[in-house]
Amino acid sequence: MSKVLRTVAVVAGAVALVATGVGAFAAAGSALAATAGSIATYASLATGIASIGAQATAKKPPAQGSVNQITIDPNAPSPYIIGQTYYGGVLRHDVGYGGKVGKVQNPYRGMVIDYSVCGPVQGLVSMHAAFGTVPFSGSAATGYYAGFMYRDYQLGATPESSALTPQWSGMPGWGSSSKLSGKAAILWGVKFDKDGKKYTSGVPQLGAVWQGVKVYNARLDSTYPGGSGSQRSNDRTTWAYSEWPDDHALTYALGHWYDGKKMFGVGLPVTSIDVDAFVAWGNVCRANGWKVGGVIFEPGDRWANLKRIMAAGSAEPIFAGGMLSVKYDAPRVSLVTVTPDDYADGPIRTKGMQTWRERINTIIPKYRSSAHKWEYVESDAITSSTYLDEDREEKADTYQIDLCQDMDQAAQLAAYKLVNGREMFPIERNLKPEFRFYKPGDMVTIDDPEGGLIEQDCVIVRRSVDPQTLAVRWVLMSETAAKHDFALGQVGTAPPAPTLLDPADRDDVANVNSEEEYDGGDAEGVE
Repeated sequence: MSKVLRTVAVVAGAVALVATGVGAFAAAGSALAATAGSIATYASLATGIASIGAQATAKKPPAQGSVNQITIDPNAPSPYIIGQTYYGGVLRHDVGYGGKVGKVQNPYRGMVIDYSVCGPVQGLVSMHAAFGTVPFSGSAATGYYAGFMYRDYQLGATPESSALTPQWSGMPGWGSSSKLSGKAAILWGVKFDKDGKKYTSGVPQLGAVWQGVKVYNARLDSTYPGGSGSQRSNDRTTWAYSEWPDDHALTYALGHWYDGKKMFGVGLPVTSIDVDAFVAWGNVCRANGWKVGGVIFEPGDRWANLKRIMAAGSAEPIFAGGMLSVKYDAPRVSLVTVTPDDYADGPIRTKGMQTWRERINTIIPKYRSSAHKWEYVESDAITSSTYLDEDREEKADTYQIDLCQDMDQAAQLAAYKLVNGREMFPIERNLKPEFRFYKPGDMVTIDDPEGGLIEQDCVIVRRSVDPQTLAVRWVLMSETAAKHDFALGQVGTAPPAPTLLDPADRDDVANVNSEEEYDGGDAEGVE
C-alpha cells in the first residue's frame, strides 16, 4: 500500500501585539506610550507536519461576527481590510480637553481610531456617523456637523512622516512622536456646543469605508511566465489594489514583510506556492464577477483566514506535491480516461453518495450587506426539488460567507456548496506510475463498470505517491457538469432594509424631550 504523502501545514506562530495608544476615555494628561504607533512585531512562524487527510477533513472556519462597532481594547488584534468595505475600527486614544471654552468644560474630544495594518492602503472612501455619510471639505465636516466635527487621516505609510494632527492643539497624551506607521487611521475631532444641541443623543456610531490593502497579482509580474508588469512577489511597494479573491489569497499566503520581519499573513516563499493554480482560479473569479471584501484579524487562525478569503471565490486551500495550491469550482475538461487496465495493486473504494445524515438539501446564504448597515443578512434559501424528493424532508443549513458582500454572489457560492455536498466522495483508486503527473484539481474520467463508475467525470481531491514503486493513489470526488449552470444561475433576494432616525433627527427629538422635562412637563421628580 502506498504511503500518504506528508506535507507541511501552516501553524499559527506566537504573536506579540504592541498597543498603539491608551485605552478608551483616557484621562487628560495621560502620556501615550513611547512606542505608540510603532508597527507591532510578531514572532516567527512556527511550522509543523500535518497529513493531507487532516487538511481535507478540517472544519470550516467559524463564522465571523459583526465588525461594525468600534473596538475598545488596548490589546485588540490587528485589523486588515480586504477590498472595499466599512469598518468601525479600533479605538487607540480617546480624550476630552480644552479647559473651559464658552461656558463649556473640556468641549473638545479627540478619538484616534485605526482601521487596518499593512498600509499604505488604497484610500479612504467615506466617513460615516450612524451609518450616514458625513461630507467633508478638507479637514472640516460640512452639512449637519459643520463646525462640530473635524478629521485628520492617514493611509499608513511606512514610515509615516508625522503624527495625525488634532483640530485643537494641546490634546493630552498625543504629540509629534505619536505616529501610527503602517496603519490606516483617522483622528476624529468632535466639539460640544454650549447648548448641547448638536450631540444631545451622544456621539453617534462612527465608522469609515476604505479601499484596503494592496496585493500581489502574478499577471502583472513580468518575471512570472505570461505576466507583464513591474509587480514582484517580494516587493510590497510594487503591489496594487484589488478586489479579486485570488490576489488576496495569494498575498496572504506570501505574507506582508517589513525589513525582513513578517507582520501579517502566512509567510510562505513563492516557490512553495502553486501560483499557476491561483492564476487559473483567478480567471474563474473574474469571469463570474466574484469579488472579496471585509476585515480579518491577527493574532488569529491564519489557516481559517485563508479559508475565509478563498470561500469568496468558491475555493479552498489544499497542499499538492508539497506546495500550497487551491481547489476551486469551475467547469473543467477531462484530461484522461482511466480504466481498470491502469490500476496498480491495492484496494479500490467507491462511496455511492454522502450518507443521509451528511446530506443537506437546502442552504440559506448569509452575506455582509451594505444596504443593511453592513451586517450579515440572510438571502433566499437555495434548494432543489430533486434533493427534497430524494431525502423526503427538508434539511437546511445556513452558510455565512464572511468576506462576500454581494447577494447574487452569495447565492451562487451557496449553490455550489449545496451541489458539492451531493457528489460521490471519496472515490479511491491506485494507479500506475505514469499517472503521478496529474495533480489535485485536475478532472479525469473513470470508466470502471465493475467498480460502479461508467465514464464518470471526477476531480482529484488528494493524491499520494509510493516512493518505492511510484504508484499513485488518488482520492476523487465525482463531478456533475450540470451543477455549474445550476449554481451560476442563482440570484439572491435581500430582506427589507431596517431604518433608523439619522443623528440630526435624533438630536431634535432628544432636545424636545429635554425641553419638555425642564419646563415641568411629565418628567418624574421635576417640580
